[in-house]
Amino acid sequence: RIISIKEPERPPTAEDEDAEESLDDLDAEEIADEELAPESTPDADGKAKPPPPPKKRPPPPRAAVDKERAVKEAQAKRKVRPWWEELFGDDFGRAIFTPKPKQIAAEVDFIEQSLGVARGGVVLDLACGSGEHAVELASRGYAVVGYDLSITMLAQAQEIAQERGQKLNFLQGDMREMAFEDTFDGVYCWSSAFGYFEEEKNINVAQRIFRALRPGGTFLLEMVNRDYVAVQTPSSVWFEGDGCVCMDDAQVDWITSRLKVKRTVMLDDGRSKECNYSLRLYALHELGKLLHDVGFVIRNASGQIATPGVFFGPNSPSIIVLAQKPKGE
Repeated sequence: RIISIKEPERPPTAEDEDAEESLDDLDAEEIADEELAPESTPDADGKAKPPPPPKKRPPPPRAAVDKERAVKEAQAKRKVRPWWEELFGDDFGRAIFTPKPKQIAAEVDFIEQSLGVARGGVVLDLACGSGEHAVELASRGYAVVGYDLSITMLAQAQEIAQERGQKLNFLQGDMREMAFEDTFDGVYCWSSAFGYFEEEKNINVAQRIFRALRPGGTFLLEMVNRDYVAVQTPSSVWFEGDGCVCMDDAQVDWITSRLKVKRTVMLDDGRSKECNYSLRLYALHELGKLLHDVGFVIRNASGQIATPGVFFGPNSPSIIVLAQKPKGE
């Protein structure tokens, strides 16, 4: 209801009639909005005060805040975890192919002859994995150090060494932070364990290997051959692991010269997991130049262990480079 203060009566005019018509035309919703609007309270001077602001919402409970923070931190850790930690962990580690003892013995024959280290010499197996090659080499009278980032792989290596009755030093560490100085007579890095990182860091790893060798020491590096892989990809390959069935979808990124692989593992407990990893691919001349620029002298290159010192270009599945640290270094 609209209440108005009346002035002294006077004869109605045309303006009064128009005003009455405009009031009749007011929309009912507009009137309702006016009635529901918060009333203002006059202050001491008689001026209208605005309505008070809405009350602030109470903060969430401390437990809810802590839980949300923990979830975000866990998600952040999962996002930044490098693929090599996943690939060589408990689940994906079961998909890693382990050669038969006869194949390991043949590969160690090649490693031993290539390095040319005298029996009793100190040899580093860089990225030793589950340690089969290191244990076999130790059984031939060498002082072998196995070095790897994966605790899972090193635990397997320790078990294999104990089963064979061999005493080795297995060290857990990141090859990008390896700090040996003039320590080893020979170093080998097998099974394409080089090239995980960006090019600058790969070069840094090669520099650390160079420093780890004594003057005159030898370095043997085995990598998948880029020119061989080029005609094998894209590809999808199924294989069996330890209590799991696996599939690798592989293709070459020619812009970055990296082999990119999506590995799917279906475990015997019903779980299925995926891991994406990549490896820097090198042609022989690229790998030779990288090692030469670090300070190595290239002694020879092989395409497989069956053809020592002979490389068949794109027909060779591997690149095996033997390099030496000069005696005067």
